[in-house]
Amino acid sequence: MQISGKKLRRLRLLRNFTQKELAVKSGITDAAVRNYELGNRSPNKEQLIKIAEVLNCDTSALLDYGSSSRIIQILFDYEKDIKLIPVIEENGVRLTSTNPAFICFLLDWIEMQKKYNNGEITDEELEDWKLSYSIKPIEKSIEMEM
Repeated sequence: MQISGKKLRRLRLLRNFTQKELAVKSGITDAAVRNYELGNRSPNKEQLIKIAEVLNCDTSALLDYGSSSRIIQILFDYEKDIKLIPVIEENGVRLTSTNPAFICFLLDWIEMQKKYNNGEITDEELEDWKLSYSIKPIEKSIEMEM
């Protein structure tokens, strides 16, 4: 999969790194960082992992998923892992899940959206949360009020 130069640049700037600083910390050249951001090249897997570590994000936060058809295929690929269930409702269609880790993620996302909508966090803080998010281990059962 191709790296998203736009996401890389946005995350680098969010972390207040210059291209040179990111390059030094990642063990690559600043020309490589520049080419990744311009979309001329993509890092190999090891370089991508190192860049993600330096930027404190998951490697998937740096990838370009392209079209919505690719995202649909990703949903199909992870349907069993995430335990996605499409549900038809009176007002439309939604996806639900019984996977505890995915439910935890959704609850975290809802909480951050509430904070954002209430003005407790900025656009930048929400974006930082999204780009830095990583799945938390499930240590206890999740109780949800339905």
